[in-house]
Amino acid sequence: MLGLIVFSLSWACLFAFTKSSLCHYGRCEHADECALLNADEYNEFSTLSYTIHRRSLLASSAIILLPAFAAAGDEQVITILDGESQCKDGKIALESAVPGAYQQICMSMDQRSFTMKSSGDIITIVQGANSAGGSVAGRTGVAVWNSGILLTRLLDKINSIDSSIFKGKTILELGCGAGLASIALAKFDAASVLATDANEEVLKLAQQNFELNNVTNVKTVALRWGMLDASEYDSVADIVVGSDLTYNSGSWLSLAETMATVLKPDGIVLYLTLGHSGFNAQAELQGFLQVAENAGLQVIQEEQIFGQNLSDILGRITSSDEKQLINANGGAKAIVLQRKGNKKFR
Repeated sequence: MLGLIVFSLSWACLFAFTKSSLCHYGRCEHADECALLNADEYNEFSTLSYTIHRRSLLASSAIILLPAFAAAGDEQVITILDGESQCKDGKIALESAVPGAYQQICMSMDQRSFTMKSSGDIITIVQGANSAGGSVAGRTGVAVWNSGILLTRLLDKINSIDSSIFKGKTILELGCGAGLASIALAKFDAASVLATDANEEVLKLAQQNFELNNVTNVKTVALRWGMLDASEYDSVADIVVGSDLTYNSGSWLSLAETMATVLKPDGIVLYLTLGHSGFNAQAELQGFLQVAENAGLQVIQEEQIFGQNLSDILGRITSSDEKQLINANGGAKAIVLQRKGNKKFR
C-alpha cells in the first residue's frame, strides 16, 4: 500500500483537485505559482488526516516526502489543523516551496506570539509578509521562519540551564529578520544586542517589534556580510547567533568572514540550521564548515559552553509532530564555533 501523502503549503492548489488553476479562490493562476494564502482562505480547508505507512511516495513537487516513522505494518496519523490553529503558541508549521522562496500559512498572520519559558515573557512579532503582494521572495526577513522559532527556543532553553550565558554580554545576530531571537536575548538581560540585516525593510520591521516589546538594549544595524563591512564591528561580540543562513553556498565565505571578524577573542558563534524541502541541513552545514575553517573558525564542543549536547536539547524542545516535519525536510543541527586558537569563552 502506498504511503503518506502530506500536503505542504502549496497543497492549497492540490487540495482543490485542480491540475492547473485555482481561479475560484483567486490566488493560484497556475498550480506552480501558488501565492501566500491568508488565514480566512486557509480556513476553507477543513482538518485533514493522512495515514503514514512504512513506504512513502513523492507524488509531486508540492507534496512532502516523509521517511518511515512507523514500524512495518503500523500506522500513524498526523492531523493537520485547519487555519491559524497550527500557528498558535509558536509552533513549527508545514511550509512549501514557491518561486524564489518557501512559505507557510503562519506567515500570513499579521502578528505571532511566543512565550519564553525561562523568563515568562511573551514576545509579540508583527510580520510584513502580506505587504508587497503577499510574497516573501527577495524579502524573507519580513516573516518568522521555523528556523528562527527553533533558534529562539534553543536560546530560551539555554537561558533556563544557565542564565549567566547571555547576561551582561554583547550579542550580535546575523540575519535578524523580524527580530524574534534578538528580542529574546534582550529579555535575557544581554548588555546589548545588535540585530543585523542587509534589508532596510526588514530592519524597519525589526525596530517596530523592538518598540512593541519594550526592549531598549537592542538596536538595528545594517550589515552586509564580508570582511570589509564587518570590520566596522571588529571584535565587538561576545556571542554571535544566527539561523538558516547557509542555504546559499555562494555566501559561505562572506558569512564566515563576518563571523570571524565581529567575534571577540573569547567569543563564540551559536548557529542553527534547519532543512527545507530539497535542502539537507547536515550536508549544507558540512559544506559551510569547510569554508569556515579556511576563514579561521573551528567547531568546539558545545558541552564546554552549555554543559549539554545541543542535539539533545533540540530533541527536548520539539514536539513529536514537529520532529516529523523537521526530519521530513532535512533535519536540524546546532553548532558552536570559535576563532582558531582563541581564549576559552567566559
